[in-house]
Amino acid sequence: MVVTLLRHYKVLYTWKGRYTPEAFRRALRGYDEADVIDQHEEVTGYQKVIISSLKRTFQTLQFIRPGDDYQRTPLLDEVPMGPFTDKRRSYSIHLLNVLGRLQWLLNSGKQPENREESTQRARTFIEEYLKEDHHYLIIGHGLFLRVLSYEMMKRGFRGKRILHFDNGRYFTYEWTRP
Repeated sequence: MVVTLLRHYKVLYTWKGRYTPEAFRRALRGYDEADVIDQHEEVTGYQKVIISSLKRTFQTLQFIRPGDDYQRTPLLDEVPMGPFTDKRRSYSIHLLNVLGRLQWLLNSGKQPENREESTQRARTFIEEYLKEDHHYLIIGHGLFLRVLSYEMMKRGFRGKRILHFDNGRYFTYEWTRP
């Protein structure tokens, strides 16, 4: 079995430098609704395509191979993020991102999903979708693809350990039945 993990193409969204918690939530929704640009990445040889339920993965697939059959699942959606606090102050986007992801990493209940929940979602995806000996193309999102790749490697998939999935870059993992 071969699994190619591809992070969606670059999103056409301009982040501001500072946000209140409520404005940050609106900006995150705006990012989820934004379009992507074609990065002209060529991915071939796959037999099955699975994408997240978010618009940017579908648009990425349409740039790669319009009209291809695919499955869509929210199990591949990005790890959701929210502001680290509800205090009505303005915070830098960098601080909001770093502290929000730190809360996720530490399994804080402040974030919509914690690391344990993301890891369980990755395990569920592997069990439900990676059953047959095919070459899969999985189009997903940066942090969740990292979680998914780690879980795949724990199960015997061989490939590169990736700390950061760049937009439009893909990595291939292979698993051979014992």
